[in-house]
Amino acid sequence: MATNAQFPPYEYYEGEKIVGIDAEMAAAIADKLDMKLVIDDMDFDAIITSVQQGKSDMGMAGMTVTEDRLKNINFSKSYATGIQSVIVPEGSKITSVDDLSADGAKYLIGTQKGTTGDTYAEDDFGAERVMKYASGNEAIQALVTGKVDCVIIDNEPAKAYVEANNK
Repeated sequence: MATNAQFPPYEYYEGEKIVGIDAEMAAAIADKLDMKLVIDDMDFDAIITSVQQGKSDMGMAGMTVTEDRLKNINFSKSYATGIQSVIVPEGSKITSVDDLSADGAKYLIGTQKGTTGDTYAEDDFGAERVMKYASGNEAIQALVTGKVDCVIIDNEPAKAYVEANNK
């Protein structure tokens, strides 16, 4: 299974082991097919290529079904709905997504490269305002260090990142 283990609660590391909803489902599928499960953690935008090239039998990574992706791989029936969230630091002038498109707004937006949030941010706010990172964690670190003004990412990992960074 190809994945990007930076997407709690779907796939993430617990110590050295990749766990989460997708990892559990993949284990059940492998068990049903009497196969050994090997989970390969990689950049999100490498998952489709890994499946296409036969390096992985399947990819599970909270991936949104799109027309472009359907041209390259098959998808199971959807089992989750992805909602995008905007994460900002405490005290930010950004109070809603509308602030990102206000007249004269020049906020830099961090995203995980190849994700739904990345696509939406680029389409809605322009490529020149989007800083793409290899993982959600890297985008969050860019926010924490002030390199970007906000991060757009799926809601479930957003909640996990906010919780982890508020400790």
